[in-house]
Amino acid sequence: MEPINVGVIGAGGISRIHLHTLSTLPGVRLLAIADVALEKAQERAQQFNIPHVFGDHRELLAMDEIAAVHVCTFNQAHRAPTVDALHAGKHVMVEKPMAATLADATAMVRAAKETGKLLNCALKTRYSDDIMAAKRIIESGELGEIYYAETVADRRRGIPGGSFVRQESAGIGATADIGVYALDTALHLMGHPTPVSVSGIITDVIGKTHEPPLTPGWRWKAEDLTVEELGIAWVRFANGAVLVFKTTWAMHMDTLGGAFFLGPKAGLRLTPEFKVFRDQWGCLVDIAPQAKPTPDVELFRREIEDFYNAIREGRPAPINPMGVLLTNVIIDGVIASAKAGGAETPVTVPAF
Repeated sequence: MEPINVGVIGAGGISRIHLHTLSTLPGVRLLAIADVALEKAQERAQQFNIPHVFGDHRELLAMDEIAAVHVCTFNQAHRAPTVDALHAGKHVMVEKPMAATLADATAMVRAAKETGKLLNCALKTRYSDDIMAAKRIIESGELGEIYYAETVADRRRGIPGGSFVRQESAGIGATADIGVYALDTALHLMGHPTPVSVSGIITDVIGKTHEPPLTPGWRWKAEDLTVEELGIAWVRFANGAVLVFKTTWAMHMDTLGGAFFLGPKAGLRLTPEFKVFRDQWGCLVDIAPQAKPTPDVELFRREIEDFYNAIREGRPAPINPMGVLLTNVIIDGVIASAKAGGAETPVTVPAF
């Protein structure tokens, strides 16, 4: 099997996970890495035996032998290298969220459609055993058409600090950092209905008024926090369904609840315990599928392997960027609604 030559743009923390997976995956060859902080790129190159190092991603993209690129920059820097890579004839896997803004995400999807190259967003949760099992159950028609759902991603004290909490680098906070996993999972299981309006609130009150706890964990500086630590939204869809989306990095509570999906024939709870609730034989019946969340290291391996198999086999991107674009539509709506005092705010899915 002829190896696929790969370049990585961005040498920050998340790149280490991509590089480790790529370095152990048969059929791919790490050829180059680029970062505006050249010393970071050089350090990663030494760690993973990468022969070519650049301080400008455009120099990496000029290498004809590179067929695919992983974009591992901070959120606000996703658009330029992704669009440039697609127009340079490279397939792209970009870290989540797809972009910091709907405008950036739209430009990235448009570039993929114009070039015919694969654009795949790294949403590893799609490959978890429990979520794949839930998708099969829902697609079987067991629930009927979902009319109401809730999805949650939360931490009690988990403000990450660094580039994650600064507007100029992250663009958005918990809503896109951990929230995008929960939001994408809900949309994926619901069949990607079209969102039409969002009512939302955001806040940064805990991170601005509390010090990090003394126990080991996340550290942050209040003066650096310029994005939201909490985002909660009521999302309406064109088919009449409603989704409640809740995410936070910090709160005075142990949980914001669980993820569940209601249909006319049955209900499915994904967290905290995977169960299907239905009527059978004149009785109320609970079914507990034997599928559990999959360890992160395996999720990264599965998603990256699937991406390269899609390239070899000429398949579309395993994670359709149009579906991921809906997360940006909704997150954009959460921020806009919050600025309007929580008023219901119409949202529009870009047309291509």
